[in-house]
Amino acid sequence: MANFSDNNGRNWVVNLNVHTIKTIKTTLEIDLLDDKVHEVLQRIADDVVLAVDVLYLAVQEQLDAAQISDIDFGKSLGGDCLNEAVGALVQALIDFFPNPAKREFLQRLWEKSQKHMDKTNQKMLSMLEDDRVNQALTENLEKGTEKGIQEAISGLNSTASQDSSESTPIPSPTAS
Repeated sequence: MANFSDNNGRNWVVNLNVHTIKTIKTTLEIDLLDDKVHEVLQRIADDVVLAVDVLYLAVQEQLDAAQISDIDFGKSLGGDCLNEAVGALVQALIDFFPNPAKREFLQRLWEKSQKHMDKTNQKMLSMLEDDRVNQALTENLEKGTEKGIQEAISGLNSTASQDSSESTPIPSPTAS
């Protein structure tokens, strides 16, 4: 069974069943059985608040037994343990499916998407080391305006596309 520990050292077991999946769908309008489940999982992985809400419902019986509120549960998640928790949720969903081929497909798809995200993050980190990027950031940040910051980020995107045919979009600092 998939499990994770929160920042307070408490261990939680994520065991998805039809009732829990239905509760998540009804409460959060998140269909974990959607045909495009990989997109749903990526949405959960990308949205920290949504991830904690889904996790809360997935372990709600354990939380109720321990008399831990949704607020206290949310306060106990962050950083590496939140990443571990999302991984446990994904694994629990993969384990839920009765068809071994579907489980293997979802497992491989999740692994590939995680590798892609790791590569993207490494590429973005590398871009920040480029002297041209530092110069553009410095020039635009000296303008001291939101527009200056946006111009710096826009310049990063065009610099990346000139250096590589596989450009990676740079997120806006106002995006969450």
